[in-house]
Amino acid sequence: MTKDPMTPAQAAEALYKLIPRRISVEMMGDYGIDVTEAQTKDLTREVLSFTLYWVSAAINAHIPRKYREVLFQRVLELIQADWVVEFKLETLKWEDYLVEMEERRTSYAQVGDYEGGAIAASEEISDLLEDQGLIQPEDRPKLLVLLPDLVPLDKYQALLSDCV
Repeated sequence: MTKDPMTPAQAAEALYKLIPRRISVEMMGDYGIDVTEAQTKDLTREVLSFTLYWVSAAINAHIPRKYREVLFQRVLELIQADWVVEFKLETLKWEDYLVEMEERRTSYAQVGDYEGGAIAASEEISDLLEDQGLIQPEDRPKLLVLLPDLVPLDKYQALLSDCV
């Protein structure tokens, strides 16, 4: 028996379930990265933008063009609905975040799409977090272990390959 393909709304909900929520001091500590509570909002925001770059890339790779935008927009709607409760980003206006997220997606695409995929994009976010003082230089290798756990590219791709 073959499985029916998911609708864009169903695929968006399934993707949303895979997206990491608030980054906590404890989560970072589990990987040996010391951060303050104040830094967790910036980390959450940056990891979310990194995640959305990869979600978008997976959508573009696996979903027919006519459904891509509606699918990605639905993921954004789900995030916006949980912006305060799940992501704890109440101090950041959603509209401001969208502008920043698009800038980050462009930045990650320049290296992720053309210079070396996941490793290059992970190096890019590591540079960004280090430049912002959110991680220390000695934490870069730890972050490179953490990112695949938080942003499971293979799961995004497997999920979306089942959609078509």
